[in-house]
Parts: sequence; structure tokens; C-alpha cells
Amino acid sequence: MRSHITLSPKQLGLAVLVVALGGVVGTLIRDLSLKINLYGESVRLGAFYLTDWTHQIPWVLLAINTIGVYVATDLLRHRLKHHDPNDPMRLLLVTGFLGGLTSYSGLFVNLAAIWHLTIGGCLLVTAGALLSGLFAGMLGLGRHRRRS
Repeated sequence: MRSHITLSPKQLGLAVLVVALGGVVGTLIRDLSLKINLYGESVRLGAFYLTDWTHQIPWVLLAINTIGVYVATDLLRHRLKHHDPNDPMRLLLVTGFLGGLTSYSGLFVNLAAIWHLTIGGCLLVTAGALLSGLFAGMLGLGRHRRRS
């Protein structure tokens, strides 16, 4: 199927609406998921609180981003492979929902907090986040290569 680049005003309006709807749902689910507190406790030493830098790692956001990359790759490689890039289902699921669900910008805000505690730890978490995303994408692609 050949994709069309130019959208009519009605098609553009529908595309924006579908992406916005998916984005709202994805962002809401992400924000509710981030309410899960997997951070460790601070240790009080006199008037100061000491925290181990590992308690600053946003584990839930790392998991959401990794799963989001896998699902997006899987959808684009299999179920939505032959859909037009402007197809409402593709816009709703991939661009809207998964775009709102994942948040690499939010991840890097958390990494800035780790940076102030330990540069090495921040670089380690950053490498882990990037490698897990690459691995998830490869899994999403590789699963269907065997079938094709």
C-alpha cells in the first residue's frame, strides 16, 4: 500500500484527534504507574539525609520504556506493517498511546538527579536504559524474522 503524504483538512483533524486521544490515555497510564514507589528509604544522619544513588533509579519508567519499545516494534513489524503511516489505528496505538506511555525525556530528568550523586552511576543507568531499548527493539524485530 502506497502511503499518501498530503492529508485533507478533515483527515488531518482526525489524525490529530486520534493521536491526542492515544497520547492522553498513554500519559495517564504512565503517570499512574509512576505513583508506584520502588525507591529505597533515606538514612538520616543527624540533620542530613543520606541516600544511596541506586534509590534514585526510576525502575518503573525504565520498564515502561523497554516494554513500549518492544510493543511499538512488534506492532510496526507485524500487525501494522502494511498500514499507511496515516492510518488512524497506527496513529492511535504507536504515535499516540505508546508515544504518551513511554518517556525518555522523563527518564533523563531522573538521570540528572543521579548525575549529581554519582557520574559513574548515571552513565551506568544511561547505558542500561539505551541497551535495554535496543534489545527490546531487536526482540520485536527478531520474533517475526523467523516467521517471514
